[in-house]
Amino acid sequence: MIDGSHRPGLSRSGLAKGAAASIARMAWSFSYFPGRRLRVPRRIVSRWADAPVIRKGLLVILTVLGATALSSPNASAQAGRLEISGVPAFLNRDLQRLLPAEAEPQSLFEANRQARRAASILSQLLESEGFYAARVTPFAEDGVQLRRGVRVEAGGLFIIGSSTISFLGPPPEDEIQTALSKLLDGVATGAPAQAGPILATEDAILRRLNGAGYADASADPVDALADGELQTLDLTFRLKAGRKVTLGPVRIEGAQRTRTEFIEDMIPWAMGETFSPERLEELRRRLGETGLFNAASVRLDPAPADSSPGTVVRGVEVELAEAKNRTFTLGGSASTSEGFGLNAGWELRNARGRGETFAIEGVAANLQRRLETSFSRPNFGHYGRLLRVSARIEDLETDAYLQTGGAISAEVEDQITGRLRASLAIEAGYSRISNPQVRLAGASRRDVTSLGATAAAEYIGVRDILDPTNGVRARIAIEPALIRDGSLIGVTRLTGEASVYSDLGTPKIVGAARVRIGSLAGANGAPPDRLFFAGGGGSVRGYEHQSLSPLSETGLEGGRSLAEISLEARWRTSERLGLVAFVDAGAAGQSQRPPFDEMRAGAGLGVRYYAGFGPLRADIAVPLNRRAGDASVQVYVSIGQAF
Repeated sequence: MIDGSHRPGLSRSGLAKGAAASIARMAWSFSYFPGRRLRVPRRIVSRWADAPVIRKGLLVILTVLGATALSSPNASAQAGRLEISGVPAFLNRDLQRLLPAEAEPQSLFEANRQARRAASILSQLLESEGFYAARVTPFAEDGVQLRRGVRVEAGGLFIIGSSTISFLGPPPEDEIQTALSKLLDGVATGAPAQAGPILATEDAILRRLNGAGYADASADPVDALADGELQTLDLTFRLKAGRKVTLGPVRIEGAQRTRTEFIEDMIPWAMGETFSPERLEELRRRLGETGLFNAASVRLDPAPADSSPGTVVRGVEVELAEAKNRTFTLGGSASTSEGFGLNAGWELRNARGRGETFAIEGVAANLQRRLETSFSRPNFGHYGRLLRVSARIEDLETDAYLQTGGAISAEVEDQITGRLRASLAIEAGYSRISNPQVRLAGASRRDVTSLGATAAAEYIGVRDILDPTNGVRARIAIEPALIRDGSLIGVTRLTGEASVYSDLGTPKIVGAARVRIGSLAGANGAPPDRLFFAGGGGSVRGYEHQSLSPLSETGLEGGRSLAEISLEARWRTSERLGLVAFVDAGAAGQSQRPPFDEMRAGAGLGVRYYAGFGPLRADIAVPLNRRAGDASVQVYVSIGQAF
């Protein structure tokens, strides 16, 4: 306590509005006498749900308060810290953050004001840590030099004596009450009476009540009764459960192009199901993921005026603001090994009101020319299933082969879980292919027809695909195919890839690693587009495109296996700029076993410019296992991280 008649604190509602909002204050009388029981008001604690220790939120808020309240607008150049004594040693580090150095006071009045404000912060900190009987005394003294500070008598650390739940009004069902009682383990008898666990327990109780269908559940301030002789704190959580809610009709507002039945297919609950805030949030998330809306809100209808006990049916309002349904995109890339490339695309979304997308994409580059059209339909048959049909024509021109042709395909993709999806596709194609062996023999291009399928599973555990910072991505695919090239042969291509991302002690530095392997089983004679190639951007930087592939007397050949490993350290130096150091290694091999013993490595540095849509990438790399004919340096410019 602060010697005097009151001790100020911050209301929790003020904290919940954020640092930019006005922080409400409250005052109360408080006196401590050994052997007496007293009421203890709620203490200040941040409600940040992602803080591993709630006290960290307190420190941030108090740091803001301390920096503003203890600063003097007319501060002189000389600065120092207040004299603090008697604070428990484990709080010293907190004090350094909460009470920064400040200007020397110019008057006894200013010194006294600084001391009292510091005492207020100290009192709140001590109480939040369980020192409810602490005596905090500010002082200011005049002399040769003004002195000001705070003397503390911390007293003993209070512990939890008991914890109970009391309902103000009709209680919830017995099984819910039993479940709520189990949540009191966080404030069990004998635990330190710190404010953080107390308010965290209250939050958990309210979340459990909400999840059980009590949409209007609320809590009055925790009743905390302190025993000064035993140094215990008896807690009573005072709750208003309200009426249990079941979900009624859904009203949709703002859907102009979008069909009502398309939105209804995304609703994750059935009529009459018990209210759950997670269900409403799930619908909002699904609406946002369609990309059809600039804004989407999902709200429960207001509670009826009738407050009689029992279950009440309440409708749900969905309010939408539709986005533009046409998009034009333009991109490009450049590298010393692969040349220049330009790609453009056009999309028409939601043309028939069911979220369909019709897209046209064109690529013009040194290595390829391609035109592709596609039509996709989300929620095909059920929510989470995507149907995609596409057709393309292309002309590929690489050192290993030349290919001109086209293909049509159909794919069905299912969202198995929030992060796992699986797909099955079938493709039929025709192409005319020429490789070094054909050209050496003076023959014309080979006519190749193919019928293949792809079964794939992909796990996406990252938030931003263009710039992942934490998480895992993985994909595995099997691609059987029948190919007619004079004779009929069958081959099966297997590929697997995994990437891991993690911050290295600070969000500004991210470590990234990728492994990719592949193998081709089946008869010899597979066309080049079914084989594996390594080297260049997106593979092993520092080497020419496809140059780490098997080499015969006639030139480059595709391999029947692949092995690649990449490591990156990404340092975001500012909001817009970042630096990258990387090492890549890989090779394509002639046998089906991944050629780990044939891998060659490249290393380099890169610059990232973080635009609003994702990072722009520029890398420079050198070969670490340089061979005769390899260039000494390669440069790559593109959009997005390398992986």
